[in-house]
Amino acid sequence: MNKIKETALTVAGLTAVFGVGQTAINAATTYTVQGGDTLSDIAAKFNTTVDNLMKANHLKDSGLIIKDQSLVVSEDDNVVASSAASATDVAASAASEATASLAASSAAASSAAASSAASSAAASSAAASSASAAKTTAATTTGSGSVYDQFIAAGGTAALWQYVVMPESGGNPNAVSPNGYHGLGQTKNAWGYGSVAEQTAGMLSYATSRYGSIDAAISFRLSHGWW
Repeated sequence: MNKIKETALTVAGLTAVFGVGQTAINAATTYTVQGGDTLSDIAAKFNTTVDNLMKANHLKDSGLIIKDQSLVVSEDDNVVASSAASATDVAASAASEATASLAASSAAASSAAASSAASSAAASSAAASSASAAKTTAATTTGSGSVYDQFIAAGGTAALWQYVVMPESGGNPNAVSPNGYHGLGQTKNAWGYGSVAEQTAGMLSYATSRYGSIDAAISFRLSHGWW
C-alpha cells in the first residue's frame, strides 16, 4: 500500500474513533416523570421544547403524562455544538500526529476496525436476546395469545390497558406489590387472583361502579397516580 493511501486510511480510522465520542455527546437521555410534573416544566429543565418532547416520545396530548413514566429528553443544541467542535479539534490534532508515524497508525486503525466489528456483533446478539425476552414476558402461561390479546378479547380497552394496567402491574396478571395488591389492576379483591378474563371483568366492573365509566377511571388514575 502506498503512503498516500495509508495516510488516508489512518486519518479515516481516527475520525471514526472520534465520531463515536461525538455520538455519545449527542445521545439522548431519559427522565422519569415526578408527581406534579408537566411537559412545560420538563422542557424547561432540559433546555428543549414541548413539541420536541412530544415528537421524541410519540405523545398526542401534551397533558397526558403520568408519574413514573419514562420520557426521552434531548440535550441543549448549544452544548452539543460546543462538544462537537472540541471533538473536531482533537481529531485534527490526532490526524497530524498520525501523519508522522504512518506504520504505527495503520496498525492501530486495523485493531480499531476489528474491535468495532466485535462490538457490532455483540450489540446484535443483545438486541436479539432482548426481543426474545420481551416476547416471552408478553405471553401468558394460561390460555392462548398474549395477556393484552386476552384482555382486549374479554372486553378491556386499549386506553384502560395503557393508562391503568401498564402503570399498575406492567401487564403481569400475577404481579404482587409489597402491600399485597395483586394482578393486572393491583387489587385486594378476589378477581385480582383469577384468569386474565376474570381480572378484566373485575377491572371493568370496578371502574364503572366507582368512577361511573372507564374514561372517568382513567382520568382519575392519570391525575392521582392510583385508582
